[in-house]
Amino acid sequence: MDKQHFSKRLIRSGAALLATIMFGSSVLPLAAPAEVSASAATTTVPVQASKSWKSYKHSIHFVKKGYKVYQDKWHAVSSSNKLFHKAYKANGKYKLSNGRTYYRLYNSKKKYLGYVNAHAVATSTTSRVMKVPYVSQYKPVFAPWGCASAAMTMLLRYRGNKVNLRYAQNHLPMVPTKGGQKGNVYTGVGFGHVINAAALTKYSHHWTKNTKNISKSSANTIKMYVQGGYPVLFYGYSSYQKNGDKNRNHCKVIVGYKNGKFKVNDPLYYSSKDKAGSGGKNMKYDHGAISWESMKNFKKEYGKQAITIF
Repeated sequence: MDKQHFSKRLIRSGAALLATIMFGSSVLPLAAPAEVSASAATTTVPVQASKSWKSYKHSIHFVKKGYKVYQDKWHAVSSSNKLFHKAYKANGKYKLSNGRTYYRLYNSKKKYLGYVNAHAVATSTTSRVMKVPYVSQYKPVFAPWGCASAAMTMLLRYRGNKVNLRYAQNHLPMVPTKGGQKGNVYTGVGFGHVINAAALTKYSHHWTKNTKNISKSSANTIKMYVQGGYPVLFYGYSSYQKNGDKNRNHCKVIVGYKNGKFKVNDPLYYSSKDKAGSGGKNMKYDHGAISWESMKNFKKEYGKQAITIF
């Protein structure tokens, strides 16, 4: 059979030509994993010499759940759920024609791990800002001591949960419930402390089970949550707080990270447009409804209580 007839026969039979790109002891298949998209199943990964292969030498960490880690022939060997917040080395990246990028990873001992969608990982400097809806503890529901419910509502609404703020304030667990708040959210009568993170997480399960108590997480771990697209409610200081008072009796929400700073939504204002100095006047903490706070200052304020939502 001559080459011309052989080529026509292949076309008639619809046989798919597959190839692999060899790098050391591992193999990257030309076909993309079927679960990436319907069209990606027949998309090829260009050769290393092409513009779609680039050297990429960075330390990365897994920040997003729900992604698989692949080896030869798109064989899934692990997942970002199992490797969540673990660190690896990337030495290259492949860009598919569908626009998706995959990083090739190794562990600290230079052992090949596989390749993963770039959206699953981040470098230490990766920026991320989320569109978390701002919720005030003053308007439309006037609850000067209701920061916990307002901050929780920001988390829940970000994930599409419909939360009635009045209901959330009215039903906030109180003492003697374990971890409950001490003092009326509307009048402050009997106020001693806000609800703790464990009890607030349990309360949020009234709307969704996707919240998680991540108290005692380091500032760097919280950064990784935010880089993965998971806003974080944390306990810190209020602008009404007196200097010298070290009680973290106020809840705020981290909605972004960029250039060594956290973007913070503070519910202790009437509007998301309220600027620094329009709150409790303690300018050490009165930064406005939405502000950028340095990691250095966050570490000083953070009370080791925090909640996130997946």
